[in-house]
Amino acid sequence: MIVLNSPARGSSFLTVFVLAALSAACTGNSRVDTSRSAAAADPASVEAIRNGGKKMPPMRAPGEEAAPVQGSAEVPPQLLAIFQDDLARRALVKHDAVTVVSATEQQWPDGAMGCPQPGQMYTQMIVPGYRVVLQASGNRYAYHSDRRGNFIVCSNGLAFKPVREQVKGELAR
Repeated sequence: MIVLNSPARGSSFLTVFVLAALSAACTGNSRVDTSRSAAAADPASVEAIRNGGKKMPPMRAPGEEAAPVQGSAEVPPQLLAIFQDDLARRALVKHDAVTVVSATEQQWPDGAMGCPQPGQMYTQMIVPGYRVVLQASGNRYAYHSDRRGNFIVCSNGLAFKPVREQVKGELAR
């Protein structure tokens, strides 16, 4: 039996207090552990500390070029010449009678290059390419292509193959 005024009573109280403090420290409920886990989950950058904890948007490394924005790059002249040649054959006009209305870089959402046809399957990946609108004999023609030079003429949602492929297909019959 423990006597109320005994020296053992003080040491047992101290032991219980130390055990409780150690237990709290090991469970991660202390303020120090909470702030450490938050810091480990979301490390602060020098800019965030300077800006009072506000996150800054990611920035490019020095010397790294920005990705081209849609419509910012020029269509290669060789590709424009191929399109103009195709339209001259298609519209039965001279090459000089074909004019460029617009020419922009385009990121097509899939292999259909903006002109999907019913019943066809296309690659499901972004296809970088170009959209060129040409005019001949008062009519406009939209050429959709990839960067390799594969193209279609897209008119009213219908895709037309290049003239050379149409001629080859008709001769094979």
